[in-house]
Amino acid sequence: MMNRSSTSERRSQEERRGEAERRLLEAAAEAVAELGPSQVTLAVIGERAGYSRGLVTHHFGSKGAMMERLVGTVSEQFRTEILGKTASGSAVEALRGFLDLYFTVIADLPPINRARLVLWADAVATPSERRAIVLAADREFRAEFTQRIVDGQATGEFAAEVDARALAVTAIGALRGITLQSMLDPELDLEAGRRELELMLFARLCPATDFRSH
Repeated sequence: MMNRSSTSERRSQEERRGEAERRLLEAAAEAVAELGPSQVTLAVIGERAGYSRGLVTHHFGSKGAMMERLVGTVSEQFRTEILGKTASGSAVEALRGFLDLYFTVIADLPPINRARLVLWADAVATPSERRAIVLAADREFRAEFTQRIVDGQATGEFAAEVDARALAVTAIGALRGITLQSMLDPELDLEAGRRELELMLFARLCPATDFRSH
């Protein structure tokens, strides 16, 4: 039977390992956002996190494995941050809350979300093992957005004739395009973009309702 000292030591080791992985992933996200995936090395990640390259290799094995883990991490964090905080009993308010939160996040884009977009663009431009992970995350995001529209159609809040999947594709394309533009041009008027996108979406989803005053 493992004694208390051994159990405490094991937990301490697990905590240190978890902390090291968290710091390494944060450092990797910052490096990817600033330098791009091709310029990131294990040595750069280790240095930014305050560790050696050897420790990065110990935790993740290779740059490829590290980047795959990063893609999964940033995708899950995005899902939790954006999709996990906008639940509501009203489909209209849930969608409006989602848009508000999304634009709040991109107004001051943290490194991990900036890294997510850089990795997405890299997956489009450069075939790699990471493409499948990015694709799966993309499909999950579209499915979540589509379901929100379908839920609104089920309650009668959204027009039944709307193609939920196609509108989700269109809306996400607009959101991602606005985000990429804002990364390139910090003077972009995000509030105006949010307002116009919201009006376009609700004009399609709720054609009999005037949302201009909201």
